[in-house]
Amino acid sequence: MNQLEQFRKEIDALDEQIIEVLSKRFEVCREVAHFKKKEKIPMMQPGRVEEVKKRRQDLGFQKRISKDFMLNLYNLIIQESCRIEDDIIEKD
Repeated sequence: MNQLEQFRKEIDALDEQIIEVLSKRFEVCREVAHFKKKEKIPMMQPGRVEEVKKRRQDLGFQKRISKDFMLNLYNLIIQESCRIEDDIIEKD
């Protein structure tokens, strides 16, 4: 196997790990949604959303990842998390 193929294999394995972690994160979001529904807590928590974005930007920056990339990534993650929560909370 040449060096480029080895790099690609490593990237593929890392991508699998990213997807596994995202799957676990969204499973926790489902649990949160069930809790919020049971306790009649509003789905949207704007203060928490901004806190998550800021902390992840800072963490990413510490790991040499641009703040803009981290913001865009977490905008997508939070958007999907909200969609999941909405689906669960809105069901009767």
